[in-house]
Amino acid sequence: MWVTMAIALAAVAARTRRIAAAEHVIRDSLQDNLFNDVGHGDLTTIAQTLSELPSGEASAVVASLSDRELAVWMRELDGWAGRFSKAEKENLFAMLAGSLPASQLARLASSGQSVEVMAAVARGAPSPVRAETALALWSQFDPADRAWGDIIQLFLAATLADQEAATAGAAPHSLLVDLLGVHVKHTDGAPRVDLTSLVEFLDTAARFTDPGLKAELFVAGQNALQGARSLRTTGAIEPPAVSGRLGSLVRSDPAGVIVHLSHGLDPHGDLFSAWVSDMIDADRLDELDVLLAGLLGGPDRLEHFTDPGTLAERPYPNAANLGYYVGSYSLAIDAIADGADDQIAIVQTLFSIVTGVVPGPDNSWIRLPVGPLVDTHARSVVDGLRMQATSLKQTLWSLAKPRSGDGLLWNGAGTTQFQDAWEEVVAVR
Repeated sequence: MWVTMAIALAAVAARTRRIAAAEHVIRDSLQDNLFNDVGHGDLTTIAQTLSELPSGEASAVVASLSDRELAVWMRELDGWAGRFSKAEKENLFAMLAGSLPASQLARLASSGQSVEVMAAVARGAPSPVRAETALALWSQFDPADRAWGDIIQLFLAATLADQEAATAGAAPHSLLVDLLGVHVKHTDGAPRVDLTSLVEFLDTAARFTDPGLKAELFVAGQNALQGARSLRTTGAIEPPAVSGRLGSLVRSDPAGVIVHLSHGLDPHGDLFSAWVSDMIDADRLDELDVLLAGLLGGPDRLEHFTDPGTLAERPYPNAANLGYYVGSYSLAIDAIADGADDQIAIVQTLFSIVTGVVPGPDNSWIRLPVGPLVDTHARSVVDGLRMQATSLKQTLWSLAKPRSGDGLLWNGAGTTQFQDAWEEVVAVR
């Protein structure tokens, strides 16, 4: 045992000496003052010193350098006294991309040579390092920087699994704010947002597998978008495109994502109903209807509604999800519709477009995909809203809740969960 411990201690001591020696050599080579310029030989010494170290030791050495020292190193790669050729720089960055972690690669890119560093990382770094480096860089650049557009390409160069793992390890709210791309250096002096990278990121995030992560990104994205409403955009992407991508996160796994929203992230539907309002304003009702069709459960909606689920703490999840959605939808319509006629038009459009996905009875007035809910019931429910005999909230509640074979509203399994989720959204208003 003592022999093993002695060997281990000797190895640690040797590692410490190698790191210290390399730090001394590199710092000495980076002396840049009135009496000394960083020359080509100095840059070659730095590259050779790092290339001779194992990756963990090379990382420790780079981590020990100050931001100023890194900036001098990156600057002098194009300096008049030193200047590496294009091939020499490519070889240097390829070596660093293969040996440094994402945190240090991001520091290098932020210190200069950003495009070249990112290109080397995209070509030669392990896939997880590519994704992690991109996430680190979004907080350090804005669209006025030459390398801004390269960051999303670096992220996309990682595998989908590594993109998801890196995103899960980040703080979603900060990440989505960074991805808004606040263009603080715009030529007219006014901050603007560039939404291009955010849209590309959300396109990829919709393919993630974890519904909880997608729910977090939805909340963070809606918060970030609301916070940037007063800012003008630069580029071709406008906010409705971002709202649509946030919808893609939900539609990619409606049951899974809405469970996480309703059971913790947005239990009262504040952000979700605001998103629905944005989608209605942008005339993207068809996308809302596709989501509703999935939540209704198609032709087997009563069986879908009464599915008890597999988790005792979240029974009848399909019924609860539908109650949450309908409650949020009613809040959204209430917030933007000017009167009963506008409300009726939106409600009828919602339920009629759904039938393009899930066909309803051929003779139905608004062709609701609800099985035994026939023309008489549909007329009665909507006419009640038209005559102000029922509220918008109650109207949507009556249209969404399934009916039994005799046409009466279903009051069996799942009813409590549907009602509780609906009330959690609408009753606190």
